[in-house]
Amino acid sequence: MRHNSIKKYNNSRILLSILTFLFIFLLGLVLPKSANATSEGKSQNYFFVKAISNTLALFNSPSNGEQETNSEIKYSILSFLGIDTSNPISIITKEIAYLDKNKVSNIVNDEGDDINSIVPFKLVDNQVNKSSDPSVVANLINNNLKQTLNKSKPRVLIYHSHTTESYKFSEKDTTKTAFNADDALNVCAVGDVIASQLETKYGISVIHDKTVNNVPDYNSSYKNSGINLDKYLKKYGDFDLIIDLHRDGVPTSSNNVLKAKINGEDVAKFLFVVTRQNPRYTKQKKLVDSMVGISNKLFPNLLDPREIYYADWGINFYNQNRSNNALLVEVGNNNNTIAQVKNTGMYLSRIFAEQLNGKK
Repeated sequence: MRHNSIKKYNNSRILLSILTFLFIFLLGLVLPKSANATSEGKSQNYFFVKAISNTLALFNSPSNGEQETNSEIKYSILSFLGIDTSNPISIITKEIAYLDKNKVSNIVNDEGDDINSIVPFKLVDNQVNKSSDPSVVANLINNNLKQTLNKSKPRVLIYHSHTTESYKFSEKDTTKTAFNADDALNVCAVGDVIASQLETKYGISVIHDKTVNNVPDYNSSYKNSGINLDKYLKKYGDFDLIIDLHRDGVPTSSNNVLKAKINGEDVAKFLFVVTRQNPRYTKQKKLVDSMVGISNKLFPNLLDPREIYYADWGINFYNQNRSNNALLVEVGNNNNTIAQVKNTGMYLSRIFAEQLNGKK
């Protein structure tokens, strides 16, 4: 109880001191200044001298003849104490250090001037995306994801059930065909980009199978690709990712082009396809959701607005019943150019690498 009494007494003294200084400060603001002036020409508020004179016996003047001399002594003492009699707020800053601008570190502005003031809150460049242009996104390559390449244990298998699905050669290409056996113009070209990037930039070993599965019998495409997939699973066991790479199909007369602009270049949009009745659907959906999140975070607008196309059964479940890591990815459509979809392959490789090497 004694300690509580002492604490209350000390708190009372502190409160009284603050109130006293506030009272002096307010009076100092409203009372007139003395006609006396310093050698620098600044008028002094003589009220502060009087207030302290009445408080400290040292300041009491013995006679009128010595008043001017004593006043100079008083101003000197006040200056030594850090109180500027021309600036009433200085007496408050002696009690509230936060207001003392001289205790704040100097900042240098763009013109090189020193600024002694409380530093205002300011967002720095790395705290906010200054650009309002949605085409400006994260770096294409993440060097922190690179690991040692091990060709003896492939982690990714890329194949194509519809191997000859193709793209336009250029924007001016008027070719109506949606299929081309030339690997430089069909989905194999996108697979080549992804395989190369994963191996050279991220140390992820890839098998890219370019077996033509949709010729001569298009209806047997998934049956043929499933047979090849089973051979790889038997030889290597499961893969971290199994990607059946396609492109979407629209009427060749349509102007529907799935593209966006990222980092100043045209890219084709992409989407995932999953089968709900597939016995491995739950785990595959979790995997796909993860990569949708990665894509939206790193490369906004790269995904098709649908993001995921849901089929109930598909043809043979699109072979997704073979592995928890089996995916079907569609990159652009037949109205996109080969340059656009190859650009997308670069960004897709980053997304796949984030999923495989970035997840702990």
